[in-house]
Amino acid sequence: MSTSDTIQNYILYRTAASGWQAVGYVIAAMQLTAEQATGAGTGLAYVLDAAGKYPAGSLYPVPSTGYALTGPSTATAGTALTLTLTPDNYGPDTATAVTLSDGGAGGTFSSATVTFGAGVKTAQTVTYTPKAAGSVTISATNSVGLTNPSALAITVGAAAATT
Repeated sequence: MSTSDTIQNYILYRTAASGWQAVGYVIAAMQLTAEQATGAGTGLAYVLDAAGKYPAGSLYPVPSTGYALTGPSTATAGTALTLTLTPDNYGPDTATAVTLSDGGAGGTFSSATVTFGAGVKTAQTVTYTPKAAGSVTISATNSVGLTNPSALAITVGAAAATT
C-alpha cells in the first residue's frame, strides 16, 4: 500500500466565510486517502488532521496569507498617531517580523518592527510621530512572504504655533 493509498484523518474547512460560517469553520472531519482529499469546492479546502483535533463545527486556525495596515490619513507634525497591523487569519507557523518605514521622512515609530506570533490572530499597534508637515507614506514588509499591505498615505499638517 503506497502513502497515497493510506487512509488518514482529514478535515474540510472554509477558506472563505459563508453566512454564519467563518473562515476556518470545519464542515466535516473524515477519513480519506491523500488522493481523495482533493478537489474541494470554491471557498473550501482539505487539510490533514492526523491527530483528529478538529471535529465538525470547530474552527481550524487558517494560516495568514497577508495582513492589513491601518491608521489615520491626516496627522499633525510632532503628534503621535496609532497604526494597526492585523493578520488576515491566524499567523504563519513561525513568528513573523513586520518592519515599518516612512520612506526617510524622518518621523519616529514607537517600534519600527512588530511581531505576529506563530499561529496567532492578534493585531499589533505602534505609534508614529511625523517630523514635519507634508506627505508621508508608511509601508510595511514582513519576514515570511506574506502579502504586504498597500502603503498608507498620511497628510501631515504643521504643528500649531505656541505663543
